[in-house]
Amino acid sequence: MESFLMLLLALHWVSLNPASAVWCYTEPDCGPLTWDKLGFCNGSRQSPVNITEELAVFNSNLTAFTFTGYGNTSKLLSLTNLGHTVQVELDQGVSITGGSLSVQYSAIALHFHWGNGSSNPGSEHRLNGKQFPMEMHIVHTKQGLTLAQAKNDTTGIAVLGFFINVSEESTNATGFETISKLLSNVTYKNDSVQLNGSLSIESLLQGVNLTSYYRYLGSLTTPTCDEAVVWTVFKNPILVPSNVVGAFSSRLYESDHIETPIANVFRTPKALGVREVQTSVAKGALLTTATPVTLPGRGTSLFPPHVLALLLAFLTIVKGRG
Repeated sequence: MESFLMLLLALHWVSLNPASAVWCYTEPDCGPLTWDKLGFCNGSRQSPVNITEELAVFNSNLTAFTFTGYGNTSKLLSLTNLGHTVQVELDQGVSITGGSLSVQYSAIALHFHWGNGSSNPGSEHRLNGKQFPMEMHIVHTKQGLTLAQAKNDTTGIAVLGFFINVSEESTNATGFETISKLLSNVTYKNDSVQLNGSLSIESLLQGVNLTSYYRYLGSLTTPTCDEAVVWTVFKNPILVPSNVVGAFSSRLYESDHIETPIANVFRTPKALGVREVQTSVAKGALLTTATPVTLPGRGTSLFPPHVLALLLAFLTIVKGRG
């Protein structure tokens, strides 16, 4: 009888504190379709969203960020399997300013979302309807606020989101290759490994144009889905080999004793509603990276934007004369 009363008290406490309720990604009784009962997950400012480039509004105030501590290899402390993702704990002294943020934000952790191998994508945000293989989130709170305090501020949290795509020709993925090798040391839930200066945040962002991004107001993407996030989602994906993506869903388990792979750990896009997605790039701005063009009989070559523009103009004139 005493055990039954304890169970009733526990259930009552959970009903009063929905944030404490169990949630998951793949089981019907605790998956994303049930999250509306938890915290703020049924709100009108939910994340992630699908970003449609043509509808994004240019904002000239979305200037470059200043990244402090991002290149410091001593700031990434440990890698931990949380049972639904792997998270890197960050030391103090990592922060961002600029980018139209009102104050300085301090980084506290970064984590990942993925599908099931490189052929089953798992990014949370989508770009023009495209879902990428993975997504990385770097979580910051307003300077001086704990995460609990920041959740009560409508702009208390700033998250930088990065798409991760597969390219077997990627040459700047050393940071991700380091993490993928360490995943074997955190196979089970609550396993943790010290990073000991083996990588920096900067080493994870190689090849990304950090001035080209989208901005909108949203929420955390896991319960309690607090609507306190200023989202910055960068347009250019981080490029990694397919084996790096595959390592996340093949080397990590949900439990501390059962070998159930962590896979498909993403929330599907939510309605944008009356919100506006802004962009730091003006419509019609020149591309900032080289563009591959196939020439008849000459294979594929990379052309800088201004050369490509001249080449296309020349071909148009020649075609007109013909």
